[in-house]
Amino acid sequence: MALNPRGNWHMPNGMPPPREPMFNLPMPIMVLGAIMIVLHGLQDFVLSPALRQDLLLGFSFLPIRYSEAGQAFDFPGGFPGDIWTFVTYAFLHGSWMHLILNLVWMAAFATVVLRRIGTVNFALFFIITAAAGALVHLVLHIGSSSPLVGVSAVLSGAMAASARFAFNRGYGGFAALQSRHTSPCLTLKQLRHNQQAMMFLGIWLVLNLVFGLMGGGGQVAWEAHLGGFVSGLLVFPYLDPFSRPPKRPKKDPPKKQPDHLKVIK
Repeated sequence: MALNPRGNWHMPNGMPPPREPMFNLPMPIMVLGAIMIVLHGLQDFVLSPALRQDLLLGFSFLPIRYSEAGQAFDFPGGFPGDIWTFVTYAFLHGSWMHLILNLVWMAAFATVVLRRIGTVNFALFFIITAAAGALVHLVLHIGSSSPLVGVSAVLSGAMAASARFAFNRGYGGFAALQSRHTSPCLTLKQLRHNQQAMMFLGIWLVLNLVFGLMGGGGQVAWEAHLGGFVSGLLVFPYLDPFSRPPKRPKKDPPKKQPDHLKVIK
């Protein structure tokens, strides 16, 4: 490699062009996606029907587990399983189409939130939104024996969270999700007056209402989506490093006056 007299660098003949990564996604997002793909592959191609049922009983979210009728059964995991299934159901999916759609949405929206708040805070965000989705589903379907699976509650929370910062500076469309955002997120009052953000959230709400009220509710857990959405919208500022209020400096304790300056009453 040589410089010509004007100082411009030239690509030597035969040098291959620089390679770009196949997936321009954060490593945590790719790891989450890989775990979900492996688990679904095991269900479809490796596990026997009995082991597949054990996997669902032990890690999907089953409302009957928390009802009086469920006390007559021994569910895998026992009491710890009653807790971890509020989150682990998000790693399981009902079909390859369900999984692929969620992976696409995760690449689009979870990536934006993770890049904004970091890996540790995103892990907390994942747990909170998944648990909130399961809780709303439990309240509305107490005693149901149908398992809840899928990461959609977390993705709904990520969509709600992204609306609080992606449209903050007039960005619109796909560019709003690809730009670098470092300004504080919108308050709920500011969010209500941001037309782009409200349109974005409105489309999500309408789609979920259509699925829930027009017959899709049997296969689409819109209640869990709603729980994840609301929790993501509300909890995001507390996990966002660009939105946390600065810590107030500690006030110095008042200085004691010397004894000879004290006024004797």
